[in-house]
Amino acid sequence: MVQGKDFYGGTVTDAIAEACQEFSTSQEGLDIEILETGSSGIFGLCRKKAHIRVTKKEEGGSSGKEPGVTEQAVQGRRRTESGKKASAPKADDVPGQDSETSQISQESAPRNGARKNSKKTAPRTERRADAELPPPELPTDEVLAEIQEDITAMLRIMGFPSTVTVTLENYTVACHISDDYEEELVGREGRTLDSLQYLLRKITSRRLPERIMFSLDVGTYRERRAEELKELALELAARVREEGKTQAIPALNPSERRVVHMVLQDDKTIRSRSVGAGLFKKVLIYKPGRKKNYARKGKGKKGQQTDRASDS
Repeated sequence: MVQGKDFYGGTVTDAIAEACQEFSTSQEGLDIEILETGSSGIFGLCRKKAHIRVTKKEEGGSSGKEPGVTEQAVQGRRRTESGKKASAPKADDVPGQDSETSQISQESAPRNGARKNSKKTAPRTERRADAELPPPELPTDEVLAEIQEDITAMLRIMGFPSTVTVTLENYTVACHISDDYEEELVGREGRTLDSLQYLLRKITSRRLPERIMFSLDVGTYRERRAEELKELALELAARVREEGKTQAIPALNPSERRVVHMVLQDDKTIRSRSVGAGLFKKVLIYKPGRKKNYARKGKGKKGQQTDRASDS
């Protein structure tokens, strides 16, 4: 049995061209097995070359392997694979990937006639289907090691070389950066850290199985930030009970909003809800029955409905 010869190149096309030159024949005269399509890496680092295994066809027949593969076929495979992976977006594609509490969904539910129409839709069916899904596939140790290498390389390029550890915790890839440059990497109110987490989540999305979340922390910032938000939420809740005026915590990411909602959920005298659009929203803390007092100028009741819908 004739063994194939391995060729490498920046792309599959480059590797095939080198093979054709080596065997002094056209692509149609070769049996080509694509072992690795190659990768441009992150910011030009950690590049992977395309890898193919080539056997020259015998005259009047083939070597018994898969027929010659064209670059068009390679592109078709790439589109098919990327389509499969992109078909089911993960829940944590945004900074602070945790979902907010069910309290928000209850407050956001349409009322009166709108509630009747909502029965015709399929949210309940979808939630039931999600509950019946098997546990998600876990990433391999090799994938975790590659993610660690990418984060380490990115920090080195940024000028903040740090120690990075990547672990799997309860279906979440938890990436922890040492606190050597905590102030620079966290930024004002964690904005820089949230941006890094969002960027890295996008970079690693194709490597991670579906329904696996991603988190990024520097030192003990996330833990300290959660404690600060709990204290602030309790302080504002006490002020609402005393003064009766609605209080707000501005510009929180989803996981931070969840911390606020969770710490107040057992207090029957206080309510909390998120308002605004985009990734970062403010959280209102108010007495039951007073949330209508908060309305954007010029919107009236319609503006209130829009804010409630944004949390659903």
